Amino acid sequence: MARAILLHRVQGPGHDALLLDADSGRLTPVDSSPDTRAHGTYATIAGQVFALYADAGALWLQWNARRWPLATTQLQYSHDLDAETTTFSADGHSFTYPAWWRGDPTFEPLVPERDEHEDWLAYVMVVQSEPRLQASMLRNRG
Repeated sequence: MARAILLHRVQGPGHDALLLDADSGRLTPVDSSPDTRAHGTYATIAGQVFALYADAGALWLQWNARRWPLATTQLQYSHDLDAETTTFSADGHSFTYPAWWRGDPTFEPLVPERDEHEDWLAYVMVVQSEPRLQASMLRNRG
């Protein structure tokens, strides 16, 4: 039987709550009450579905049907200022998409960025770099 993980959307189009089949990467819309505890969040970015969730005592990153344990996955995140794109990669699988600040005339690349507030994949990078945050997420979700 497939493991179904309840996720709440944080960014992108779609339903507010979905069940993720962790084995296949399939998402199914569900109605969830406000008191239903999610085990993670998901975001749809340029047609790709990403999820970060607790399962079996660990945090997992899922990208469509692929999934990795967050703690041991090699992640990279970078911007191409000229092309106004962002590239995210997980264990060598790369994805380039429009940067969150594309078309924003007030964006100043030399000022500290708001990546983790504006781009869900930058938030994933922050979670991976902070073991205390990971532990807190596991306590509250797992």
